[in-house]
Amino acid sequence: MPKRLSALFLAAALLFTETLSYPSDVLSLDSLIKEAKEKNPEILAAKNRWDASLARVPMAKSLDAPTIGVSFWKIPNTLNVFKAPNDEHMLTISQFLPLFGKLSTKGKIALAESQIFASEYKNKELEVVNEVKGAYYDLFMNYKEIELNEQSLGLLESVAGISEAKYITGKTTQEDLFKINLEIANLSNKIANLKLEQAAKKARVNSLLSRDPESPLAAPELREDVVFNRDITSLYKLTLENEPELLTFSYAIERNKHAKTLAEKNNWPDLAAGITLRGIGTGSFGLWDLMLAFTVPFWFWTKQKYEIKEAISNLDEAKAAYEAMKNKALLETKNLFTDIAVSKSKIDLNKNNLIPMLESSINSSIANFRSGRGDLMALLDSERMLIDTKMDYYRILVKYNTDVADLEKATGTEFTGAQK
Repeated sequence: MPKRLSALFLAAALLFTETLSYPSDVLSLDSLIKEAKEKNPEILAAKNRWDASLARVPMAKSLDAPTIGVSFWKIPNTLNVFKAPNDEHMLTISQFLPLFGKLSTKGKIALAESQIFASEYKNKELEVVNEVKGAYYDLFMNYKEIELNEQSLGLLESVAGISEAKYITGKTTQEDLFKINLEIANLSNKIANLKLEQAAKKARVNSLLSRDPESPLAAPELREDVVFNRDITSLYKLTLENEPELLTFSYAIERNKHAKTLAEKNNWPDLAAGITLRGIGTGSFGLWDLMLAFTVPFWFWTKQKYEIKEAISNLDEAKAAYEAMKNKALLETKNLFTDIAVSKSKIDLNKNNLIPMLESSINSSIANFRSGRGDLMALLDSERMLIDTKMDYYRILVKYNTDVADLEKATGTEFTGAQK
């Protein structure tokens, strides 16, 4: 074999034994998450709903607007109300006053409802962050597929060059030459399709950040060290304390407890007070009247009774829903914890055993093929197996990171650095 072709072939083969490098211009996941929190419309809408609910708390605790009126008595047979005697002009001010702490209870209900909106806001933020991470990992996998297939293409083209030289000297068949060129054509088409798919994956990332779909994005990167070391007990605790949907149900229980208290307080009367000032047309106040009236919950055996019954049913329903959600949340946490452990094991197997063995096998196949003792199909099979194994490795790595992201959402906590 000519020395030039041999050197070219060995250079291509070395692509499989080198550590894969990332481009210098890297797309930062942290910066994408920060931007999504600031600009994603769904997050902003959830935050505005929360802000609006907070504004309803002081309104719920406030008194109704007072009523102010003017009365004209003893009007002669005319449309002019000011023809009434000056001492018959009266100013009336009245106010409805809920008693027995009903206003404060309404404020507590409104506050619990605002906490529900707060947990929904947090849930939406975690949901969008999870989508950003998923889109980022999907884009990373696309870049890796292109990178590995381009490496494979480089090796195949080198093998094709050697095969052509052998064909000229009669050391290989036209059929072998056809097979290698067919492999090159199929792989080139696959790479072209992956690059087309990349544009759609970038558009998905941009949409989550409320950017133009065609905004340029650098290449993503993914750490290959597996550092997750949380124990299941601490994850259960985080889930119960922070999972937003679970918090929503717990705040619903609190709201319905206050609603039940309010329903019970509605069995007690409220006060309506009014003051009437007479003779305001004379320029000085004359006599004045005071009015006090109480509402009488006369139909307590019907309306108020069933209001309390409804409140009790709503409270029991909220408690049952919380328990159901708790069971679901804890199971999801356990399943994700198990999936992460399985992925860690598979990553270790691929990284420390399978890939090194296949790299050794392909180096042996290359040496045999170069010396004329090797078989072309055996070399191609080794090459395909190595690429497939590396692809599996990166798929598992992506799944591991995706499961960690899902666990962050399930526990309502963002793991960073050593926390993983």
